[in-house]
Amino acid sequence: MNHIKKFLCIIILVLPITTFAESNLASFIIRNHEANQLPTVGNIDAKYTIVEFFDYRCGYCAKQAVDYGNILKSRNDIRIVYLEFPIFGGISDIAANIALKVWNDNPDLYFSIHNGFMTLGSSMNKENIIQLLDENSLQGNKLYNFAQTQPYDQIIQINKKLAKDLGLRGTPASIINDTMIPGYVKEEKVIGLINEINTQS
Repeated sequence: MNHIKKFLCIIILVLPITTFAESNLASFIIRNHEANQLPTVGNIDAKYTIVEFFDYRCGYCAKQAVDYGNILKSRNDIRIVYLEFPIFGGISDIAANIALKVWNDNPDLYFSIHNGFMTLGSSMNKENIIQLLDENSLQGNKLYNFAQTQPYDQIIQINKKLAKDLGLRGTPASIINDTMIPGYVKEEKVIGLINEINTQS
């Protein structure tokens, strides 16, 4: 029985999912949160939505960030919604809370902070986080101390529950409209999936 469950789980993860009342799975995921709670970059009225679960200390998430950054530069029909999913705990939780605070107070700076945290990766620590924030004209020490209180834990817990419900155990994981992809996905594959969606619509 366990083997059957695992097999069904694999099928669910790699095939498009179209059983939701919303326009697609990505939209369904987003609706688990209040409007404007989730960091979003790109065209808010885009035809294609990418939802990404990630941890700032995940090496493959850093690679994914570069690819998604390239895609956002080359296309204006895509939006990316970032779901903070700090599976490594500790300073990953603090970084996630800082990022959400930046999104809440200074949304125009979120993408820079997001990519900066990805660059820090596994070498992330209190000192280089504060330095990065200060370099972006943010009050690094104050933000870091605030984030230690886990002010956005409720949002992060919703993200973790969503990941669990979807069968996701690691990062990165992406949902492109109705297609869910666990693990790192190369830029050209993302574009290929978008082109497939375009031909089907």
